[in-house]
Amino acid sequence: GVAHIQNTIQSNLHKRLAMWEKYCLKHCFVVPEGFSLRKTNESCDDNSVGFDDIGDSELDAQLDTLRDKLTLVGKESAELNRELRALERQSTLSNHSAASVNDALQLYEKHSVNEMFQELLGTASEFRAKVEKLKAQRVEESERKRNERLRITGDSFLMNRGN
Repeated sequence: GVAHIQNTIQSNLHKRLAMWEKYCLKHCFVVPEGFSLRKTNESCDDNSVGFDDIGDSELDAQLDTLRDKLTLVGKESAELNRELRALERQSTLSNHSAASVNDALQLYEKHSVNEMFQELLGTASEFRAKVEKLKAQRVEESERKRNERLRITGDSFLMNRGN
């Protein structure tokens, strides 16, 4: 997250500063031909040219420029870190919201299944009641028909006997 981006920025900054350091060592701090560094035990002559006087203002200007760039990069890095933290908070809130919606959806689906199951049980009970009613009607109808036949048979028996 934030640490990775910060490490990436710092590693790029270190690489560039290392290249600048190498450049300075090879080009800026090279003693030109004809000049030699004084030994610590040698005396200072008025006619010798000092290394410290050469290009100090130029080096100071470059160092100031580098400091300004470093400050600017630090500010940009801080701004990026703030943006990254804001995005992480937003992502966390978004994930939390998505999880809540998923939980609600699962509960809805679960209740929907339970409601459908209850409806199925109710329908099955109604079906059983209707089947029992039809069975009772059939039994009643068959008994009525049988009784009718018996009565017809009995009536005809009585009629035949009466003759």
